[in-house]
Amino acid sequence: MKKSKEERQRDRRILDLYHKHMTEKELEPLFDQFKQWKSGELPYFELTEFIHQFHKKNQEIYKTFHYYDDEHLVFRAKKELNMFNEKDLENEAYQRWMYYYER
Repeated sequence: MKKSKEERQRDRRILDLYHKHMTEKELEPLFDQFKQWKSGELPYFELTEFIHQFHKKNQEIYKTFHYYDDEHLVFRAKKELNMFNEKDLENEAYQRWMYYYER
């Protein structure tokens, strides 16, 4: 089923929020590690390892948003961000995916 322009714009906003959520979730610990490094609590070589680990996580986020089906990604975003509405709960594909994720 083809979506209207408004529905596509809404989905794009949802995906933007989800991308921001996922990235900030990974950035927050890195920010704390930068503060520890700046205060002298964390050696620079440990900080560079944390930066490297963040980079790998960020690559996974990138892949998620560039290789997954948009409709499934919108479902995942709505699920994780608690954005489901009544219409979503009637969506047959969403019902199947919900069953899959709850197992």
